[in-house]
Amino acid sequence: MAFLFRRWHLLLPLLALMGLFLYMTATGFGGTSDSNYYQWAAHTWRESGRLLAPDGRPYRYWGPLYPLLLAAFYGPMGVRVLHGASLLIYLGLWSKIGARLLPAGQRVWLPWLVALSAAVLVPAKYVWSETVFGALGAIYLYALLAWTRQQHTGWLGLATVAGFLLPLQRTAGFFLLAGAWAGLVLTGQWRGRWRVLLLHGLGCVAGGLAWNYYAEVLAGPKLYQATRPWDAWGSVADYGFVLVRWLVPLGASWRDAVPTLWIGVLPVFLACLFPLKNETPPAASSTPDKLPTANASQELRLLWWAVVVNVAALLFATGALRAATGPHNAERYCAALVGPVVLLVLARWPDAPAVGGRKGKLLHWLGGTLLAGWLAYSAVRAGHNAEQLRARPAMVWPAAGELLRSED
Repeated sequence: MAFLFRRWHLLLPLLALMGLFLYMTATGFGGTSDSNYYQWAAHTWRESGRLLAPDGRPYRYWGPLYPLLLAAFYGPMGVRVLHGASLLIYLGLWSKIGARLLPAGQRVWLPWLVALSAAVLVPAKYVWSETVFGALGAIYLYALLAWTRQQHTGWLGLATVAGFLLPLQRTAGFFLLAGAWAGLVLTGQWRGRWRVLLLHGLGCVAGGLAWNYYAEVLAGPKLYQATRPWDAWGSVADYGFVLVRWLVPLGASWRDAVPTLWIGVLPVFLACLFPLKNETPPAASSTPDKLPTANASQELRLLWWAVVVNVAALLFATGALRAATGPHNAERYCAALVGPVVLLVLARWPDAPAVGGRKGKLLHWLGGTLLAGWLAYSAVRAGHNAEQLRARPAMVWPAAGELLRSED
């Protein structure tokens, strides 16, 4: 009983997230043009063992992993299991990372703030790849951080498997990997380990590079017609607006009312997340090793680099590859970053017990009030989105033997 009581701080947010998810998906899963491609590829794989697009040509617009998973978890019930499990993995792993890296006063907030994030919840309503991608990203970063601390080969092996799958799920998997590796280099955690990290990197990108070569060269004409990267300048405002809206209530009209403001807000916001504290190293690993283990500050900075590089790469891809734009798409693409962003915000939050005295008490009261306000806003937004998404028309799933073509 005592064990269960100590786990309430994670169990209750998990139940809240699952409750919202099951409520909004009780009427089925929504679809867009992306969803039609995923669904049809899964259907054709089940029928013929080939991944095909709705027009009959080879499927190649996105990574192959999600359609293959849809083929295994076919239909509304299967997607509910797939997305529900991914949400549980995402919340559980980021809560465990936060439990290690955050002070006691802040770590209890992280599961709730992630569980009630509309950016995490909304993509799970659709037949989109972002929810599974977020779970794979959480597995990768959790395993990589565990390896930097403990140097156990098993953790790096798990990170390599997850890293191999990331670009096969979404091209943005390359961006997440690049950000994590930039963090490893810039925090000095590559020293003395570059050989094993080189093998790890090659293992991570091999599948994604092979798939992109097939999609771009072998399967048909070139998919993407490159434009000028600076054409994505307007998307800087989208991402700045979206990231700030995770923390404070902003009306959708605010994005277009002051676009120049949000262009400046994005770099300022990301800079403010940079971890400044010099944390004390964690307890030594049980496995003897002469190489230094990572401390909390290094781990937080690795996560910061993962976020910054990911956002920068998404912006570049928006212009160079003509990716979809607008606040809704920006929030969808950033969904996997909710966990690290919330964690970094809480890491920068003033630690009242460390201050002490009357000032510490005032800081504790003020900080708690602001965090409660943030949580209340997140809960209202998540509940509102769940209510609206529940009423959205559901996709129709082709039955076995059907040759009907999905319509956009």
